[in-house]
Amino acid sequence: MKNASSAILAHVLGLTTSTMLAQAHTPVSSIASATLDQYRGEYQQSPLCSRDEITLWSCESNKHVFSLCSSPAATRTTGYLQYRASNAGKVTLTYPATKVPPLGLFKYDSYANGDASVEFTNNGYRYSLIDPLRGNSFIRVAAPGAPGKTTEIACGGNQTLQVNYTMRLMYDFGVWPGD
Repeated sequence: MKNASSAILAHVLGLTTSTMLAQAHTPVSSIASATLDQYRGEYQQSPLCSRDEITLWSCESNKHVFSLCSSPAATRTTGYLQYRASNAGKVTLTYPATKVPPLGLFKYDSYANGDASVEFTNNGYRYSLIDPLRGNSFIRVAAPGAPGKTTEIACGGNQTLQVNYTMRLMYDFGVWPGD
C-alpha cells in the first residue's frame, strides 16, 4: 500500500510540476497578445534593415552601425532574425548569411531587473547585444579561445529588446529559453 500511495503521489506531483512548468514558460497576456501595430512606433528604422523588416535593435558607434533585423511575423519554422554590421555604410557582417528561422542560432533573455539581451555565436566569437532598462545599450564580443578577452562597443539608449512585441517575436521564434 505504501508503494502504491507513493507512486500515485509521485504521479500527481509530476503532473502538477509539469503543468506549473508549462504555465511558467508561457508569456503573460500583454506579451502573448502584442501586435506590431500596437508597438510600431517603438522601433526606429535602421539603414541596415529594409522597409519590410523590423529593426528590433540598433546601435551606432562612430562610423559603424549594428542592427538586429527581423521579419514582421514569426513562428519556430518561419520568419527570420539577422544581425548586420556596417562600417562607413558598407555591410561587413550578416549573421546568419541567409534569412532562416533563428531557432538554434540566437538566444534571447529577459531579466527580472528589466534588462534584456540577444546572443549568438559566429565563427567562434560570442556576440551579446545588451539592452539595459536603465542605462545605455552595448555590444559585448568575446573572442574564441581567450577567456576574459572581450570587447565592448558603447551604444546610446535603446530599450527595444524589452518591447512586448519584441518579446512576443522571441517567444514565437523559440529563442526565448524558458519556453
